[in-house]
Amino acid sequence: MPKAKKVKVWLKLITPEFLGKKEVGEIPANEPEAAKGRRVILSAIDVLGDFNKYYLKFIFKVGEVDNQNAYLYFDGLECTRDYIARMIRRKVDRTDLVVDKITKDGVKLRIKTITVTRRVPKGIRTKIRKKINEILDKEVSASEMDKFILKVLSDDFKNSIISALHKIYPVRYFEFRKIEVKTPLEELMRIEKEKKVAKEGTKWIGSKKIFLLFFQIYLSKFLSLSILHLVVELEACLRLPLLNLGMKSI
Repeated sequence: MPKAKKVKVWLKLITPEFLGKKEVGEIPANEPEAAKGRRVILSAIDVLGDFNKYYLKFIFKVGEVDNQNAYLYFDGLECTRDYIARMIRRKVDRTDLVVDKITKDGVKLRIKTITVTRRVPKGIRTKIRKKINEILDKEVSASEMDKFILKVLSDDFKNSIISALHKIYPVRYFEFRKIEVKTPLEELMRIEKEKKVAKEGTKWIGSKKIFLLFFQIYLSKFLSLSILHLVVELEACLRLPLLNLGMKSI
């Protein structure tokens, strides 16, 4: 008797939280667990809904799964070959930079940039590479991975780099040609879980502190405590000018 074919399940692809945590498609799998670690390539138009980023491809890996959803983890982005080819024309110089950087939250990124200028001496190209490397050193080390990727997607960040390079030599084009996440998926999932736990812990601690300060203000009416000192503490916690909102009359 022939074996019955196993019915495949379809899992909805859910983007990371910093990219909206939204559904962007489906993938088939023999069972949900089999989808873990699978590489998924999506157009930036599907991910961002921005047609101006038509030249970008996002690379993800499937992390956690359940019976219906496959949750994606950012694994990189890349410009299409056609887009890069249109930058490189006759009588221009192409300056490439490939560097490995570690973000504030411990994610290792391999960043590949391309800068297009008129024909320039080798020394100018060396200065351009050095300047880009300095900017990336500062920005990557000060940013968590998701915040840095959002910066890369921002035209303002690219324009600021072009402005800095103009001081060395006029630049025609600058682009992040490719970014790869070199941190293993398991480690990336652990980092994201720790960030979520820390975020929830910060919210809980802040709520507890506010409650205790209100309780102290209430008791101060009966215990003659320094109400002004308590209000100042509460202002710092809430970041609101309570004294200007009528609290001074308490």
